[in-house]
Amino acid sequence: MQSPASEPLSPKALVCLHMVPALMAVGYPWYLAMFYQFRQSERIAEALLSLGLVFAVPCSAFVSLYALGRTPAMTSEGVVLRRVAYLSFVSPSLFVIVGVFLYLMKIDGKDDQVWVGLWLAILCAASLVLLGRRGSVSPAPSSTHMRTVRAMHGIAALVILLVFLVAHLINHTVGVLGADAHRQVMLVLRTVYRSPMIEPVLLTLLCFQVVSGLVLAESKIRSEQGILDILQTASGAYLAVFIASHINAVFVLARYFGTETDYTWATALPKGLLADPWNVRLIPHYMLGVWLVLAHIACGLRVVLVAHHVERRRASAVCWALIVASTLWAAVIVAGIVGVRV
Repeated sequence: MQSPASEPLSPKALVCLHMVPALMAVGYPWYLAMFYQFRQSERIAEALLSLGLVFAVPCSAFVSLYALGRTPAMTSEGVVLRRVAYLSFVSPSLFVIVGVFLYLMKIDGKDDQVWVGLWLAILCAASLVLLGRRGSVSPAPSSTHMRTVRAMHGIAALVILLVFLVAHLINHTVGVLGADAHRQVMLVLRTVYRSPMIEPVLLTLLCFQVVSGLVLAESKIRSEQGILDILQTASGAYLAVFIASHINAVFVLARYFGTETDYTWATALPKGLLADPWNVRLIPHYMLGVWLVLAHIACGLRVVLVAHHVERRRASAVCWALIVASTLWAAVIVAGIVGVRV
């Protein structure tokens, strides 16, 4: 006879458990505010604890996605919970884009209230859907049906990598040497990706990546997934919001007002990101954005290797090795962003 401690959780308890990341996301602005205040008063232990709460939102969402992804028979409840978990996972970039939109609309000091209202609406909508839907869902589209979209997404990604992304990340790596060194490299690279012939094509490809990525993510939301599959899908969802936020900031917020979009602007120099209560939200936004774009590429390469008959185990090993290397590269870039200089 099973003891009460070993009995599985009831469906209602599981639903409540998977809603925890969304409930944590409601308090995201206050975790950032606490981090800023403790950092300013040099209470390092409390600041680190607050930063831990900031990252606990996407981390708890990822754990929820992983648990849901191990379910072979996906139910309608599981699909709703996955969608809510994806929204929780993208909270760092979502909070940035909310803040930029409010700034453009000249609505000052209302970021927190709008954020809470947004998440209460998400929680209410999810709860209503969960109450109204029960049972199994139709199977996910087969890989054959998504082959064309996946191929186009991969080709566009390769072009973006070769023309822009690798150079852009190398440029940001130089940031640890200072804003002047970053600017010298940037001015050279801009002659390529800001040329009148290339920039419109690059922008179109980035927009295509957002749309096609969301289509691919939706096609996987009803299927069983392993940890690397979850990382690929979750990172893709994050990058969709990150890219939209980045394009909005560069082409609307900055260029429209004639602001130079250099390293000084991106990292809020001379004060820096740590010294401003609004800009502090950019730290997790950048940290996850840089790491996840590299992890997403590594996971995408794994899919390509498997498709070309490389043993799945070996392809996964290559992917994990690249993720480790990506973590080190991202750490250098983020160190420069927050003010570390060598």
